[in-house]
Amino acid sequence: MNIQKSRLILFSAVLLIMFSCKEEKKPKKLKTSHKKEVAAVEPEEIEGRILNETQSNFLKQVMLEDIGKDKYDNLQTEKAPYDVHFSNDGDPYSVSYDIIKEQDFNNDGIIDYVLNVDSTGMLGGNANTNQCYVYYIMKDAINYKEKHTILGYAPFSYNIIDEAEFAGDKFKVKITQNFRTYSNDNLKTASLSFVYKNGNLYEESYLSDCKLAKLESKTIFDDIPEVTKRVRDIDWHNYCETIGEVYKKNDTLILADLGGCDNLSLTFDTEYKVDRNKLKDIQFRKNTALKLLTFLAANTQFVEEINVMIKYYQENPITDKFIESVEGYGFRVLIQNNDPKKNILRFLVQLDKIDNPYQKENWEIATRNKTAPKEEEIDD
Repeated sequence: MNIQKSRLILFSAVLLIMFSCKEEKKPKKLKTSHKKEVAAVEPEEIEGRILNETQSNFLKQVMLEDIGKDKYDNLQTEKAPYDVHFSNDGDPYSVSYDIIKEQDFNNDGIIDYVLNVDSTGMLGGNANTNQCYVYYIMKDAINYKEKHTILGYAPFSYNIIDEAEFAGDKFKVKITQNFRTYSNDNLKTASLSFVYKNGNLYEESYLSDCKLAKLESKTIFDDIPEVTKRVRDIDWHNYCETIGEVYKKNDTLILADLGGCDNLSLTFDTEYKVDRNKLKDIQFRKNTALKLLTFLAANTQFVEEINVMIKYYQENPITDKFIESVEGYGFRVLIQNNDPKKNILRFLVQLDKIDNPYQKENWEIATRNKTAPKEEEIDD
């Protein structure tokens, strides 16, 4: 009995020691976050309107064409006006595009568009701050065949469009002389009306009040196969019709441009490869210029006007001076070697026929002026 009792006591003691030596397990605590709960921030809603698929595809294509290879950091095409932002090496600017008119202007069954394109730079006088209205005459639902621009504002444009709205198919605007271009205190204003008709965009007073609107042929060169391009457009500043053409035959390329209201403004620009020893040869330059003028007289609608230049230069030297001694005309042939490393001479023919001496300055042309300025305007 004593032995069993002793064993029992010893066994109990061992068990007590074993349990007392086990590591105490601490209860696990739930991890709690001490961060404040932040409500989810919803993205700011873009203001504007959702375009239909055709409108959207067209507007995107116009934007991508304008952007070209320029790098942008944001492009928004969810709602109109669509816009793109350029960081531009620390001189950032944004350009917005919006459709302000849809109409079949040329009655071919395809809807055409007028866009308001507005570029905003850091300052009002910044080169990237400008605005214009662009007519797109479409050849199908997405691609255009004509593009005509009315300049609304640029830092040193002649005019600024203050108000603009459509009245039917006519685009009515009010313009003011740009204060950066005209320094006088009394800036002038005028009302204009634009309409697309007969294959071009016109300011209506051009059609009714300008002599050049009465030209029988809307071309510069005759109907010859070497003329590879003919484009009619509208001048950004004086709103007259412009005609641009390209003559190309072998290595000869001539760029021709026509503009003006009552006074014809005509230019031809071309280059010739010549022997190096003839680059500064005065007689060679004159002979080449006369050959060019003779060719232009024989192949354009303006033989009478160009012959005036030919007659003058046959009797006088060709210099850079603008000739104004021939009544009713102003002209010159500018001959330049722009790159001394190349044996190329540029010949720029400039010809003005003056039928209205009161349309010399841009505002006079834009407002189709017919009379001499008032005395107070001369004093200004």
